Amino acid sequence: MRIEVWWAFINMGSLLINMFFGIYCLHAPLEKSEALLHDVKFVSRLTSFFGGSLFGRQARLNAISMVIMMPNVMQRRGEISREAYLRLPTSLKLQIRALYFLTFANCLGMACFYFLRN
Repeated sequence: MRIEVWWAFINMGSLLINMFFGIYCLHAPLEKSEALLHDVKFVSRLTSFFGGSLFGRQARLNAISMVIMMPNVMQRRGEISREAYLRLPTSLKLQIRALYFLTFANCLGMACFYFLRN
């Protein structure tokens, strides 16, 4: 097998792992983080607007990831308080950051596969 075939298998395996990890994050860490961020207005607005649908869960996960990835920006804008960010445990922050880091790595791997193959 040529190297491109192995690279394609590695990218596909990584993508599947990321998809399953994303599905896991839509259920377990999302519920925990919503309970800890009960006073954050835009997370509660998304909960009431979308309900428990899959699209709503993804929207709330993206909102929580904004809180985790950019806490200083969100605090300056008045969206969250410092105490709300500090309530989140480190393990939960690492899970959300790992999800988005793996997504970035998958996109980078697919772009490299596309542009570097001959």
